[in-house]
This record gives sequence, structure tokens and C-alpha cells, in this order.
Amino acid sequence: MRILPRPIGAVVLIAIAAGAYVGYERLWRHHPTHVAEAPKPAPQPPMPPTPPAAIAAAKAAVEPPAPIEPPARMTSAQQAGFDAWLVKSYLQCWKPARQPVDADVYVAQVRIAYNPDGSLMKPAKLVNPPSDPALKPQAKSVMAAVQSCNPLPVPAQYRPFYEQWKTKTIHFDPQVAAR
Repeated sequence: MRILPRPIGAVVLIAIAAGAYVGYERLWRHHPTHVAEAPKPAPQPPMPPTPPAAIAAAKAAVEPPAPIEPPARMTSAQQAGFDAWLVKSYLQCWKPARQPVDADVYVAQVRIAYNPDGSLMKPAKLVNPPSDPALKPQAKSVMAAVQSCNPLPVPAQYRPFYEQWKTKTIHFDPQVAAR
């Protein structure tokens, strides 16, 4: 019992297969993997490696240079050198007044605040004003010396240590000035 003769069965099978193929191709065209892709650009030749000096130069151009920090503190030898220079500078400006023969030696102590350029930040202060009126001219001569030396030309080697010398107490000893 055959339902369809052979030639007709073969035609029917071909028709079903053709319909299935057309449906399959219609679906295939819209599938994401089958959508046409944009052409890829041609590969670039590899760049030669950048030399370390060029990297360092580019980095330096972008980053600000690290600030150079001065040494934290003067050594004791530097401190002694600065103090000696300071006393010598003031002795050159000081004309000590005559002290009475019978009076004790008066060593004036003056508190001085400096700006970084060596000028006075504020007026100097006499720390130990004399109680003897005969020694007052000595105190005045000390204060006049501080004013006449203003500003002091601070040597370059001491400028980075401003925080250590911005306030000083200077001792004006007439016996040292007499030498």
C-alpha cells in the first residue's frame, strides 16, 4: 500500500527540503554572527622601545621637581662660626662708651629678631638695662651699634638655617671690644 507514487513522493520531498532551506537561509541572514562586520584597520608596525632617558625627561616635564630641603640644623661648628661672625660684625659697628673706673663691667645683652635678609624684624630689645645711671651711655652705644649695622649681610652658608638665627641674644662685652 503505497500512498504516493515514487516520482510524486520525490517531488514532494524536494519541495519540503527547498522550503526548509529557504526558511533556514532567511533566518541565517539575520543571525548576529552572520551580520557583516566592519573592516578591521591594517595592523600598525610595532613602535620601537622608548629609551629610559626619554621616559625620565617626559616624567620630569610632567611632575614638578621635588623641593630641595636645606639641612635641618646647623652643626655645633657652624653655630659657633655664625656666632663669631655675628659678634665680629657688631663689634665693627660698636663704639663703646667709657665706663666709670669704679663701676663693675657692664655687658649689655640685646635680644634681636631678624628677617631672612638680615634686616631687623622689629626693634632690638635691651634684656638687661643697667641700674647704675653711669652705665646708661654704654647701653645707648650698644643700641646705636645694632641700628648702624642694620641690615647685616648674612653669609650664604648660614641663610638656609634662618630658623636657628632668626632670634638671637648678643652680648656686648667692652673688654672684648677693647682687644
